[in-house]
Amino acid sequence: MRRGFTLVEMLVVLVLIGLVVGLVAPAMRPPEPPVEAPISPLLRAGRTAAVRRGEPTILHVERDGAWRVDGRGATTEGPFAAGRLAPPPRTAFSIVFSPLGTCAADIRSVVADELRIDPLTCEIPVQ
Repeated sequence: MRRGFTLVEMLVVLVLIGLVVGLVAPAMRPPEPPVEAPISPLLRAGRTAAVRRGEPTILHVERDGAWRVDGRGATTEGPFAAGRLAPPPRTAFSIVFSPLGTCAADIRSVVADELRIDPLTCEIPVQ
């Protein structure tokens, strides 16, 4: 009587180990970070400005990507912050932030349904 394993038994075990590794290895990779919308940092900045200043602020984004954050005294003080978005949005819009930290699309803005901003956190849900 011989001791040891046959070549077929060794190949079957190696195939089974390969299958287990192939099924388990993808689950052990770290998850990919969610892709953040280009407007998300602007939403955070507008909300923070409203809460810290204790006054409503408005984020205006133009079709060419130019944006600015204004407050109540915007006509005399100028915008709190300004810049340019890349890529530019499909349409111009405005978002109003309250000093309580909530937000809503300006009623004259047609992008309210397109952005799907959470009105309590002022964030765009990651898809």
